[in-house]
Amino acid sequence: MKRFLLSLAVLAPMALLTACNDDDSSPQPTPPAPPAASYVRVVHASPDAPAVDVALDGTNVVTNASFKAATGFLQTTAGAHTVRVNAAGTTTTVLSASPTLAGGKYYTVFAANKLAALEPLVVEEEAAAPASGKIKLRVVHAAPSAPAVDVHVTAPAAALGTPTLSNVPFKGISAALEVDAGDYRVRVTPAGSTTVVYDSGKLSLAAGANLVAAAIDASTGNSPVSLLVLTRDIANPVFEVKDQRALVRAVHASPNAPSVDILVNNAVALSNVPFPVASAYLDPLAGTYNFKVNAAGTSTTVINADVPLEAGKKYSVVAANFLANIEPLVFDDTTAKPAAGKAKLRIAHLSPDAPNVDILANDAALVSNVPFKAKTDYLEVAAATYAIKVNVAGTSTTALSANLTLESGKIYSVYAVGSLAGSTLQLKVLNDN
Repeated sequence: MKRFLLSLAVLAPMALLTACNDDDSSPQPTPPAPPAASYVRVVHASPDAPAVDVALDGTNVVTNASFKAATGFLQTTAGAHTVRVNAAGTTTTVLSASPTLAGGKYYTVFAANKLAALEPLVVEEEAAAPASGKIKLRVVHAAPSAPAVDVHVTAPAAALGTPTLSNVPFKGISAALEVDAGDYRVRVTPAGSTTVVYDSGKLSLAAGANLVAAAIDASTGNSPVSLLVLTRDIANPVFEVKDQRALVRAVHASPNAPSVDILVNNAVALSNVPFPVASAYLDPLAGTYNFKVNAAGTSTTVINADVPLEAGKKYSVVAANFLANIEPLVFDDTTAKPAAGKAKLRIAHLSPDAPNVDILANDAALVSNVPFKAKTDYLEVAAATYAIKVNVAGTSTTALSANLTLESGKIYSVYAVGSLAGSTLQLKVLNDN
């Protein structure tokens, strides 16, 4: 027994020494991999909600964020978390969400819907980047004022064709679309319709982009929606693509000119337009366009004008004056919607042989001493029926009168057109919305 214990005592130090000097031959335990992180961002997509503060697990991550603001992706742990949205600078919570986040995934939490029905809308995405030369795109319908829509993603010059996404309802979220990097155009129509209500114009999308494009309510411009594009770029996490169309109509206000054709960039847009007809609004993309007015069915051009059109604006191009002096007038029809119970009214003097005029509504002066070719600003008035009089300036001599019913929420242009001497003087009432 003594000999056995002695042997152990001698061998033990040797074994220890061998273990300490044999790093290559003894496998080391592999430490457990750290859990994959999760990523979350928050988007203010409620059009009538106030500015907000956003807290993640009780810590503010953004303060005083207004409609359309978005955080970049915030790194956090997998598991349950609390996102709280408060009215800015207060403890009044307008939205609370408790998403459970999976490791390695990206989450976008929209504060969606109108304030009275505010709710979280969560988009979950994989971390994987798009394949080489590709982009990934998800589309979200986050515009509470818009109906179900079709979404057309095409080459910039392509016709609409079959929708890329059909009948997308409010709060609808598409699967990820993976497409080649390049130039695209996004157009939105009401579901089942070919009437475009939003047009992005040309969008250049670089390879590797991982995007969420959300349709949100638009308060200005010619479309009910705008496009909020969310990226994974820390320096540029969000940008807005507003509707790129202008709206333009033609008005034949030359009292002795024949019917006309109207050409835009040498293509006939309207044919055989008589006095005093106004067209519906056309919706070209913003840019400078050549407008020609020809005698109907001929190549005889009486007006040739280049007209710059800005995105989000409305215009009227008016053929004014007698034929011998016919000229284009370009009116900017852009104005905000009237307040509840109100209408907006603008008046233009387009009778070439009428003197300066005063315009009265219910015998109260609206505007005075208006010369030929001049127009008023938009006037906001109570919705009602008005007795309109056009008087020779500074007198009680009425050259023209009519009853005019103005509806709540409507915007009107009233043109005094025709010839005084030719007894064709009349009021032309146009709806500008």
